[in-house]
Amino acid sequence: MQLEEKLYTSTEVADVLGVSLRSVYRYLDEGKITAEVKTATGRHRFTKQNILDFLYPLGTDKQPLKMETVSQPVTRPKQRMEEPVIRQPQPQQTAPADEEAVDWLKKFREAAEKYRQEQDRATEVTGPASQPPQTISGLGDVQPEPKVEMPAPPQKFFYRSSVGGLKDIAQNIDKSARKLNTDYAFTLNAGLSLHKPIKPFSVLHVYVAPKDREMFERMLQLTTSDEANAQLCIVEASGQHVFSERREMHGLYVVSDLQLRRDLLDAGEEDLAREIS
Repeated sequence: MQLEEKLYTSTEVADVLGVSLRSVYRYLDEGKITAEVKTATGRHRFTKQNILDFLYPLGTDKQPLKMETVSQPVTRPKQRMEEPVIRQPQPQQTAPADEEAVDWLKKFREAAEKYRQEQDRATEVTGPASQPPQTISGLGDVQPEPKVEMPAPPQKFFYRSSVGGLKDIAQNIDKSARKLNTDYAFTLNAGLSLHKPIKPFSVLHVYVAPKDREMFERMLQLTTSDEANAQLCIVEASGQHVFSERREMHGLYVVSDLQLRRDLLDAGEEDLAREIS
């Protein structure tokens, strides 16, 4: 801003300095700025030099004196007042009246009685229900008895042995079984010969467990043979009762008397079966 060579009023100085009029008066009181003229009415007049001396107290090459800034009041936008919301009272809902309790037991009994009466009327019209025909004995039809399947006959395997005669084969069977803790039991002629002396025979019959048959084949050095030329017949036992009921006679094991008699009868040896006491 270019200053003119004239006398400035206090208001004009405030405008030049960018401060309030009150600040100019305070500067005068503090001696920071001087007035060239003071009128009879107490008014101050300032020259261009008075203003420059205030702005540049150390010379014109120095920084101007910082003026106080007057903070302008911040105007806030007026808030719009919201109108109060008037809530309309809601009509109260009345709870429905309790329904009358239903006596379901009574209804069930009435239905059952009605059904019984209808059945009685139907019986009067059609007569009593016919009974199934009965036989003379009054026991009705006799159901046929279920067929009992007979167990399959035990499997038999015929062999010849290279260990010797029948006595040697029998002793080796007992020796091998005791060594390997397995079961065996002689039957038919071999079993009966342990009870009493009988006429000579050519084949030993012995029960063994199915799992032990191959073991005896190896231990006795057996070779398969037909029945006519065989020395030994291994019979696979169908159950453990054959061994649980066996007994020891003359150092060898033989089947029970009942099993021996049954085996002799199955083989057609009725005369020998009668010799079992």
